[in-house]
Amino acid sequence: MDNTRRLDIPGSRGKVEVDGVLGLLYKVRIDGAVIKRGRGGWAIPMRNGSTSRLTSGGVIPGFQTLYLDGKPILKMGAHVQAPERAAMFAPLALVLWWYLGVGAILAVLMFLTNVMVVKNPQIPRALRIGLPLVNTAVMAAVLTVLFGSPF
Repeated sequence: MDNTRRLDIPGSRGKVEVDGVLGLLYKVRIDGAVIKRGRGGWAIPMRNGSTSRLTSGGVIPGFQTLYLDGKPILKMGAHVQAPERAAMFAPLALVLWWYLGVGAILAVLMFLTNVMVVKNPQIPRALRIGLPLVNTAVMAAVLTVLFGSPF
């Protein structure tokens, strides 16, 4: 599983890579060295002496888009199709168990693990769709046994 993608930036003063594209968090590296994010983006030194700006946008963790000087250069999670993306949000049903915040906490934790499941290309597609749904159903049953019905 290749978790690193090389960015095609013509004129950059080194090999620019993004490490962690199949997970939730990622790092930008130039020639293997991690560069720090500053002022909302990363400074990419160019051969002609100028500096390009690499920024990211997006709300869902793990599905951000990287922009080089305002132009999209890499869309993380682009290989994930709509059914997988919909299944990823199944734990939101656990918010029905709102008292004590148990359902909301479990929903967030399960959502973050589902992001990693649906982005993993080594898992068969049927399992990437079914696993978040089955896990949510099992957790809903456990919450019902422990705390009763949410209705």
